[in-house]
Amino acid sequence: MTCAISVITATRNRARVLARAIEALEQQTLDASRYEVVIADDASTDETPSVVGAATRRARCAIRCWRADRRAGVPAARNAAIRAARGAIVAFVDDDSFAPPGFLAAHLAAHDAHPAGIVCRGPVIVTRSLDRPFDVRGGVLDISTAYFDTDNGSVRRADVLRAGLFDETFFPYGWEGLDLGLRLRRLGLRRVYRRDAPLYHYRPEALRGTLEAMLAKEDERARTARLFYAKHPTLESRFAVQLTPLHLLLNALQRGFGLVHAGNVEALVDRSQRWGLPALGRVLLTGILNERYLARLRAPDGGGAARAAGRP
Repeated sequence: MTCAISVITATRNRARVLARAIEALEQQTLDASRYEVVIADDASTDETPSVVGAATRRARCAIRCWRADRRAGVPAARNAAIRAARGAIVAFVDDDSFAPPGFLAAHLAAHDAHPAGIVCRGPVIVTRSLDRPFDVRGGVLDISTAYFDTDNGSVRRADVLRAGLFDETFFPYGWEGLDLGLRLRRLGLRRVYRRDAPLYHYRPEALRGTLEAMLAKEDERARTARLFYAKHPTLESRFAVQLTPLHLLLNALQRGFGLVHAGNVEALVDRSQRWGLPALGRVLLTGILNERYLARLRAPDGGGAARAAGRP
């Protein structure tokens, strides 16, 4: 059989979680000759090459890897993997997401039913367990209305090429999926939602001492949000990047109008976990992270094109 679908997984320095993600992809019900996994390694400095090498030697499906010599950014890594893909369909699975056994079969069935071309989506369910990621039920909040996502989305490779691939100016990552989705939608592709194609996104509980790293990620996300809105200055985009007074008000409410702040949020998260209320801690932490994002998004200087792209 020829390869029908290629899984595109971009990664950087997540060897432990990536190993679990690859293991899940190895265990698909789809015949192993009908799919491949293409890992796009954005110059990882951890054990990622060893993890991919071990998987390549043992897996029943084809596993191939593209590796950057220096950091290229997630969009560029995904583009390299798409160019190398052998399947007529490309499915996007993040390196911290786990596909249950019927995942690829469900995506491929959707495309077989719509040979003219579609964008296929499925639920993304948050899991807190690395060892038993599927032992959680999805709910209404896991059903996404997004047209396209780089975590649990599939489309014909030819349509991605026709749309122009991912925009590599969104460096190192952020908003590139939404940008590509807008261009795919302009091609007239219908969105098909498959409830039987869930993906389980691993989000461990926050650990004390990691707040600064999380805030730095919000800085990066805000820089690329500026690029996205400059490229798509529409009302839809304004709401997508949270560039409205409503989003400022909602964030203020979430932070108790300043009662929760960066100085005390880690202690409050710890206390919430001790009280058996981890969801409360997540809400408080998200409020602080989003406060940082909104502040950087609205910073008056803009930072110039290079700084906005996160490049030195």
